[in-house]
Amino acid sequence: MDEKLRKILKKVYYKKTRIKDKDGNEVRIQTGDVFDPKTATMHYSTEILSPEELSYLADSGYPVNDIVSDTHDDNIRRLKEILDNSNLSLHNLLSAYVAGFGSFPRGRQPLMSYLFARAVPRHDFFNPGNGKHCEICGVKNQFWLERGKEVFRWYGGASWNECTWEFYLDLEEFSKLPPQTPTRKDREIFHTVIDMIRNAPENETPGQLEQRIKKSKQVPGCEKYALRGQLMTLAELGVMYNPYIKPMFDEFTGHKALWEASRKVPGSSRSDIVLPLAGWRGQYGICEERFMELFGSADNHK
Repeated sequence: MDEKLRKILKKVYYKKTRIKDKDGNEVRIQTGDVFDPKTATMHYSTEILSPEELSYLADSGYPVNDIVSDTHDDNIRRLKEILDNSNLSLHNLLSAYVAGFGSFPRGRQPLMSYLFARAVPRHDFFNPGNGKHCEICGVKNQFWLERGKEVFRWYGGASWNECTWEFYLDLEEFSKLPPQTPTRKDREIFHTVIDMIRNAPENETPGQLEQRIKKSKQVPGCEKYALRGQLMTLAELGVMYNPYIKPMFDEFTGHKALWEASRKVPGSSRSDIVLPLAGWRGQYGICEERFMELFGSADNHK
């Protein structure tokens, strides 16, 4: 995504919704965006754009207001099928992930989505209590996604291990991109972060690690939740060990087992850092064997 398109889309998706009046009070302003309660999605107005920007956006073919509908069973089936795409090899995904630390923010999420797609068992929707989420995998029974905004977020570096119903959309879009090769600077940033984890103070928590990495200013554009997603991926790979559940690289953990394991993790129950990352402590550093297995043998990861 080029910089001009990125700036245009930011204007479309992240409009100001409040301004201060003459007395300093915040008041809501009309943006032209329309929420659809049936699908829980937004239709984003482009009235804020200049004629030149509208023309550029139209020529780009970007799916600004494309709403995608899906069901749990179809989503799981397609997740399994897309694993056969040659662009979704583990090698390509690891390369994109390393590039995500610098030159290619879009590379941060796909490895996580791939790990889920590979680990999740083939199954039909299961929720005896008639809830909206599958008790096996967490994917919603029926859902709608704002394709344009979701893709835009991923190009901005968004990454996380929840919202599993978004993972197929991520892999579908990413599979159409050419393979990425990390730059020398990307690899330097990545290995700097790995060294910070490797040499962590013994009792350091994931939250303290995040703060230390951010304060080091070694990762460009180091946004809190994007960095957390990158660390979560290392935890799901088994590079950052936790004693409570197996990483997705090795084994799928269902929602019930995950919830039970989460109760055993010391710390605040209000923490928004979840397993497996939540179970890491500085004393574990990194799993050197797993790190070498995944990142130590290919030249583009050194």
